[in-house]
Amino acid sequence: MLPHSRRYLLIIALLAAATGLTWVQRWVSAANLPVETVQQAATTLDVPASEPLFTYFVDVEGWYRITPYETVVQSPLDLTAETSEEMAASLPATLGDWQQIGQDQYIADDPAVVYYLKEPTVALQRAYQGPSGQIVTLAIIGNKGEDSFLLFSHTPETCYPGRLWQVVDAGQESAPLDDGSMYAQYLLTEHAESKEKLMVLFWYLWDNPRRDSKEGVLSVRVNLFIPEGVSEAEALDRAWAFVRELFPATIPWERF
Repeated sequence: MLPHSRRYLLIIALLAAATGLTWVQRWVSAANLPVETVQQAATTLDVPASEPLFTYFVDVEGWYRITPYETVVQSPLDLTAETSEEMAASLPATLGDWQQIGQDQYIADDPAVVYYLKEPTVALQRAYQGPSGQIVTLAIIGNKGEDSFLLFSHTPETCYPGRLWQVVDAGQESAPLDDGSMYAQYLLTEHAESKEKLMVLFWYLWDNPRRDSKEGVLSVRVNLFIPEGVSEAEALDRAWAFVRELFPATIPWERF
C-alpha cells in the first residue's frame, strides 16, 4: 500500500473514532439531568428532589427518521412498564391539578386495536379532569419486536376517520415545558353525525437514545373534547397544561 493511501485511511479512522466519541458523549449527557434541573422539576411536581426523574426521548415521528423536533424530557413517571397493568400502576391518580375519573380502560381487546396493531404489550386509556372541568383522556399504546412499526403506520390521522371523526386540521404544535419546548402532532376532528369536536396531541416515546423501536416504543395520545363556548386555542392550552404534568422538564440536546 502506498504511503499516501495509508495516511488517507488513518485520517478516515480518526474521524470515525471522533464521531463515535461524540455520539457516546451525547448519549451519556442526555442520560443525566443537571442537579438544578432535577430540583426545579421536583419542585414543580411537589416531589422531593431526591426522587428519581426518568429521561425520555420524544419525537413526532420515528419509524424511518429522527426529526429536528426530537426533545429529551424528564418525568417523575416510570413509563418503562411492559404490560398495561404495570403502566396503570405507574400512573398516579393525581397529576398536579388533574384528577383521575372513572376506571382505567384496557383496550388491547378493542377490535380496532387488534386489527391495526395486533397485540401491543401496553394498551391503556385513563381519563383525568382538570380544575376547569375539562376532561382529557391519556392513551398509551406500546409495543416491541417486529410489530412495533405498526404504531407509526396507524396514527390518529389515518384511523380516526374510520370512526366518523373527520379531520378538520392537522399539523404540529409546540409549547414550552421549562426553558425548552416539546413538539407533538396535532389533530382536530369533527364527528360526522354528532358534530362534536375532538382534539388530539400525540407523539412517540423511547427510554434511550438508540430509539430502536424493536426494543420498545410508546405511542402517547392526549385526547380532549372541545366543550361548547371553549375556543380551539383555549382547549389546546389545556391539553398542553396536562402534558406539562407528565413532562415538567427538558434537557438541552442536539443529536446532529
